[in-house]
Amino acid sequence: MSEDIKNKRAAMGCLLIHGFGGSVDEVRPLADCLIEKGYRVECPSLKGHTGRRADLKGCTYQDWIASAQQGYDKLRAECETVYLIGFSMGGLIAFNIALDNKVDAIVTLNTPIYYWDLKRVAINIIEDIRLRKLNNVRRYIDSSIKLPLNAFVNFRLLLSRTKPILKRVTCPVFSAQALEDDTVRKASANYIYGHIGARYKKVEFYEGAGHLILWSKAADRVIKDVAGFLVQVGNV
Repeated sequence: MSEDIKNKRAAMGCLLIHGFGGSVDEVRPLADCLIEKGYRVECPSLKGHTGRRADLKGCTYQDWIASAQQGYDKLRAECETVYLIGFSMGGLIAFNIALDNKVDAIVTLNTPIYYWDLKRVAINIIEDIRLRKLNNVRRYIDSSIKLPLNAFVNFRLLLSRTKPILKRVTCPVFSAQALEDDTVRKASANYIYGHIGARYKKVEFYEGAGHLILWSKAADRVIKDVAGFLVQVGNV
């Protein structure tokens, strides 16, 4: 990489926002790639997302937005350009950050408008039975146990707040959606594409990927496409 490109990307910041009930590990592969390419990267941990149910119980969606806002503020203090990359619920948070701040582009990864693909859930359970494994079943049970009702309510409130504001988001937007995602229906990406206020927007669907798209077989393709999108909007 030339010194000129390095210096240019050092002035570009990427805020990576993890998902509901998750952690920064969900976006780690993309963060590592962007750091290697010379971007300034922030991956804040959303309030209450410690892995302990009690810590999440008292949090609101405003707390989660505030956590991401702190990461944005750090980048904006050092970078001329700031990109937001949100995984799952992190994409909803990114749209809210863009309302009140200068954001140069947004990338969403499996961001929900319509959640829980029951057909895919059923397929996964049948596959567990066929293989005599319970990996997916355990994952579904663990999710319902570790996440308090208040957290689900606040997730739903965040979604309700975000849908009407999509038309006010005018920066370039790239939505990536896994086709084997059991948590977020693929219609979500189409909804974002159809309702976002951006003139420059794109949507891509990826086979061979479930909800944790950056840890899937499609991860290399997704990361390449995200990096290419950032280069493209950076040159506009």
